[in-house]
Amino acid sequence: MATDVISLIKEDHRDVESIFERLQKVPENRPALVAELAAKFVAHARAEESEVYPLLEKRDPEEASEVHHGAEEHHEAEETLAQLMAADPDGPEFDSILQELVAAVSHHVQEEETDILPALEKAVPAAERVRLGKVFSQAKAQELQSPPKPRQRSKDELLHQAEELGIQGRSAMSKEELLKAIKSKQG
Repeated sequence: MATDVISLIKEDHRDVESIFERLQKVPENRPALVAELAAKFVAHARAEESEVYPLLEKRDPEEASEVHHGAEEHHEAEETLAQLMAADPDGPEFDSILQELVAAVSHHVQEEETDILPALEKAVPAAERVRLGKVFSQAKAQELQSPPKPRQRSKDELLHQAEELGIQGRSAMSKEELLKAIKSKQG
């Protein structure tokens, strides 16, 4: 069994990819699979944000923007996941929301495995990565004790991101308009 935090993170990525595949191939099991996905994804993201990302940012300040970007991608995926949980598993919107989530998470996983994890490997010695793996696993277990729910960003958080992206007229926008403007600006 892997104990290095990088191996644990990659195992979680493969697990989520497997859930995505089952969601697409076994539609009759969607309710249970969405619940499993939500619990595992949110626990993973929060453990990364509380344990892994801060350590990397401390050890390699040049990675701060990548770490911040990774956390933003987690938050965006959680919002899409909340939409998926609210959608009718047999309805047409479910498939489009699922495809949006798969694309967002696949993009995040690719960036994390290409940029963040190699930087972590370089910045943190092997023995410490094993210790961090235990801490990461414990943080996930703590989150899973009461299944985590995807959270939606506050309007203030969206306004801050809109400001960073240079979106004009952001102060007059509703929360939904901010979400749409941010998504369209990010492509």
